[in-house]
Amino acid sequence: MIYVFVKLLHLFSVLIYGGFLFTDNLILMRMKKTLSVEKYDEVRGYFAKFTRALVPKALVVAVITGLYLFYVNFGSIENGFSNFQILLSIKGFLGSWLGLRGVLQVFFGIQPFVFKGHLLPFVLVIIIVFLSQIMFSV
Repeated sequence: MIYVFVKLLHLFSVLIYGGFLFTDNLILMRMKKTLSVEKYDEVRGYFAKFTRALVPKALVVAVITGLYLFYVNFGSIENGFSNFQILLSIKGFLGSWLGLRGVLQVFFGIQPFVFKGHLLPFVLVIIIVFLSQIMFSV
């Protein structure tokens, strides 16, 4: 029962974080092309104000629950890693990197030296979702 609860919590928090990245990269970037600079800054400010309260916490929950799910699903290593374990490890590394980057940036104010926008995290989330869908069938 705990596994199901943690998995649902993980999915919900990933949807919040992924939805934020989707909105930021695909919707707000389109608005930038049609709105004036002042109006775009105003809309972006409202978006930032409302997402700062929820998205970082959702990211932390996604990473913590993801680590638990990684621990439960990884299994034992016999004769090297299985294809499932390799894909799960890649997914875990990317998710942990996103979580570490997000926590350092939001909670400690440490800005990344490269990839200051949300495009790379958005691409990594898409890769993680893709890995999630194929890792059980390889």
